[in-house]
Amino acid sequence: MDSSLKIAFIPPILNVFYKKSKDNFMPLGLLTLAAELEKRHTVVIYQPHKRLLNKTDYELVAKDILKLNPDIIGFSTWCISYPSSVLIADELKARAPNIPILFGGPQASILAEYSLSKFKSIDYILQGEADQTLPLLLEQLNKSKADYSIVQGLVYRQKNGTIKTNKINKPISDLNKLPVPAYEMIPKQKTIKLDVGRGCPFHCTYCSTNNFFSKKYRTKSANRIIREMLDIYRSIKIKSFSFAHDMFTLNKDFISELCTKLIDLRYEMGINFSWTCSARIDCVDKDLLKLMKEAGCNAIFFGIETGSSKIQKIIRKNLDVNKAYEVAGFCRENNIEMHASYIIGFPEETQEDIESTLNSIVKMAFNGARTQVSVLSLLPGTEVYQKHSEKLKFDGRFSNFSSNMISFEELNLIKAYPRIFSSFYYLPNDTLRREEITYLTNFINRQNLFRNTIFLIKEILKSNIEKISLLDSFKTEFQNIKTNYSKSTYVSNWIRLLKEIIFKTNEGQISPYTYDVFYYESYKALLLTLYTGWHILEPQTRSSHVPLENTIIKPLPTWKTIETTFLLEKILPSETNWDNNRNKPRIGNYNYLLVATSEVECKRYRISRKDLYLLTNLMKLSVANYVNNVKSIASEKEVNHWLRKMQRLGVIQIITKKCVKSRL
Repeated sequence: MDSSLKIAFIPPILNVFYKKSKDNFMPLGLLTLAAELEKRHTVVIYQPHKRLLNKTDYELVAKDILKLNPDIIGFSTWCISYPSSVLIADELKARAPNIPILFGGPQASILAEYSLSKFKSIDYILQGEADQTLPLLLEQLNKSKADYSIVQGLVYRQKNGTIKTNKINKPISDLNKLPVPAYEMIPKQKTIKLDVGRGCPFHCTYCSTNNFFSKKYRTKSANRIIREMLDIYRSIKIKSFSFAHDMFTLNKDFISELCTKLIDLRYEMGINFSWTCSARIDCVDKDLLKLMKEAGCNAIFFGIETGSSKIQKIIRKNLDVNKAYEVAGFCRENNIEMHASYIIGFPEETQEDIESTLNSIVKMAFNGARTQVSVLSLLPGTEVYQKHSEKLKFDGRFSNFSSNMISFEELNLIKAYPRIFSSFYYLPNDTLRREEITYLTNFINRQNLFRNTIFLIKEILKSNIEKISLLDSFKTEFQNIKTNYSKSTYVSNWIRLLKEIIFKTNEGQISPYTYDVFYYESYKALLLTLYTGWHILEPQTRSSHVPLENTIIKPLPTWKTIETTFLLEKILPSETNWDNNRNKPRIGNYNYLLVATSEVECKRYRISRKDLYLLTNLMKLSVANYVNNVKSIASEKEVNHWLRKMQRLGVIQIITKKCVKSRL
């Protein structure tokens, strides 16, 4: 090979429902490697522009990758993307057997020897952090007589076919020595995920990433982090960042230094950076959260996992759950959005433990936190996997990956190798049946769609919940649900339950604007659910202009107009710092347009009475006829401009009459 190589990197490939989310799954380690290797080699990162749903799709992706003429192809792997990575590697090896294929990342590192023994398309696996070892491997690939034994952490086949595993290298201790990740390779987006550090020193029994980073906590220096933020701002004007680190706030002195420098930067240069991070509830306090907010922090992700003190000890998370409610209060007071994550399905969980978790989730919601719950995944290399892997079952449902579609080829692979793809399996629970736990987790995760309503009626909910068992109530509710429930079922049941509570409550016990908030969140939730199914099946065509000849207006189904008695901007707790007493509600007649723009985003626009009239009269007809229908309220020029705006917002499509006939 030439001294300079062309490396094609393939990040984890997720068959997500909505395109926007693809941009958020680019591993920062891959971008750091790209930046280092670009000093000597040519680096390209390939992401498919289509979902991988059958063998033909994998073949097309392999052909696209080979068109790049790579000398080596490297896959970054996660558990959820591992099947697709293997299938693409198979197609590549069938077409170009002489191109080395390298796997890295957490999933491949954990299963290195076993993966090489089962998948002949994989030539090498680099375990752990590859900043120092990948350049060394490329050097050996360039030699006529390579000595792979000197590449630490490398797993490979020797000439006799036996698999050799080299001792894994120590992770790099000074992250400031690493190059700035190749952020320019990330598709354009509003928020950049920033590489600020690595490693978590805790020993949770269900976590695999702490082993990947050798449990060694490290961060870049405050000055280095700020320099990267400034470089990005100066080049692409982005001021919003997601700090990537599993346990960012472990070192409070470091956080204080970084926050102080960010605050000073705002006063000196007038740049208001905003950022999010991940933390543990026992590694923050009231004063630190206040300082973080002043420095631009607007959201923090916390892994609570369970509301049971017993399970906290068993899984070695060792959190005081009561501290979580205190932290939630501090976050709300500082207008920091708190994300609280839970897991259901630990093997030792009893009915009492699950009841404690459900109560904890509800208490978090009362504090304005965004909650989420997932079913326990048994990841290879974890303690819980080693203890319970023989009990795993498979039913083809992946409740933790609800936004990811699995192809028939992937299903066959998953079923053939349960040890490798254990994250797609489930561990039976003695307290809840599989159907119950799947429905329960999905139902809870729709709670965030009604977080403002729940906050406004929390006192009523508290009085009701104190009298009942949440788990028993859920089981009773589940018995009344048909087995073919869908995403719309979860949302419909939330609407029904909240409606019963609100309209059975005396008016004096709830705020008068609660009804407006409830209706707003209900329609928003329904539109998001509708968007998911419609967007997958319906092709979208957009024109850059709106001609008046030979064109048809096609109203899309993912929008709705609503009328409220109160101005929403003044009554939504999440938009008024969770304190409505500071903002006197404005009474009147207000009209809004709601438009679902992705599976998780529904935009709200306040509209005039003229807008409402124009929207009410939208139907499938020619642009010319529509202009004629509304000429009493707007001129042709005004309507043309308004239609362009509605097209940009996602309310309508403008299609040619020729296109309509061809579809028929």
